[in-house]
Amino acid sequence: MEPRPRVLIAGTRQGIAAVREVLGEQAELVAAQSVGEALAEVERGVKLIICNVRFDDSRMFDFLGALAGRPAARGVPVVCCRVLHRPLSAGSRRAIALALEALGVAEFVDMQAIEEEQGWEAAREALRRAALSRLAGGG
Repeated sequence: MEPRPRVLIAGTRQGIAAVREVLGEQAELVAAQSVGEALAEVERGVKLIICNVRFDDSRMFDFLGALAGRPAARGVPVVCCRVLHRPLSAGSRRAIALALEALGVAEFVDMQAIEEEQGWEAAREALRRAALSRLAGGG
């Protein structure tokens, strides 16, 4: 039996719970609620990083910037998500997506927006698909 890939969830309690619900036993999930904790887990080696927008009091971009200078993070895909059940304007969503793209983030999954249009199961499946495709080496 092959070992499960180690996946870092850098998130709020709500973000960590959502990712655990989505990925379940498909990966070895390690969680961090601060930038310092998350960077320490990256140094221990991970195959994927999933980070939610409100991570560490909305320090997601600080964390992503810190990853750029870490050899242990080189080549590790990052999927960012938004799990908060509050409306976000189209302009704000676009700005987040563009900033993440500039930082080389593989994908941004706005679970709340998907849930509004297609339901919670579709939102969960979108995050699961994004994570598993990155673990499989998909771009």
